[in-house]
Amino acid sequence: MRNFFIFLTLIFSLSVSAENCVGHIFFYNLDENAIEYETKADYEFYYHKTKKRLPNEGVSSSFHTKLPIKSNTCFGNEISIDVSSLDSSLGYVFVKPNMQKKVVGGVLTDIDLSNIVNEFLKQAHNKTLKAGSAGTGQPQAAAA
Repeated sequence: MRNFFIFLTLIFSLSVSAENCVGHIFFYNLDENAIEYETKADYEFYYHKTKKRLPNEGVSSSFHTKLPIKSNTCFGNEISIDVSSLDSSLGYVFVKPNMQKKVVGGVLTDIDLSNIVNEFLKQAHNKTLKAGSAGTGQPQAAAA
């Protein structure tokens, strides 16, 4: 079952093109035995609710239950997450194409995840596109 879950995650994360990519989210649950059932259930519920719409927002994602935390991203780089930067065994790492990271431990609702995507990932991406199109009338992708 876990392999099928990982397979589905890869399918959804690969459907974001590099051109439209605003970032990647690492969903991680590194110690399933230490987490209360309700917390784990909430985390998985919001993961499943969110993962299908992330590619439409230009975000790739991956789900990790063991070390190392490493994945290919929609912006063409394989990224490894330093576990010492994680403050919880369950949470999220948001990564921009410029490799800037935001780590959030615990459970986020789908609304909270959308807010971080919009404020952390998309906002910087949109500013870069606007700056690149100044004077040309055409949006230009930022250099990675």
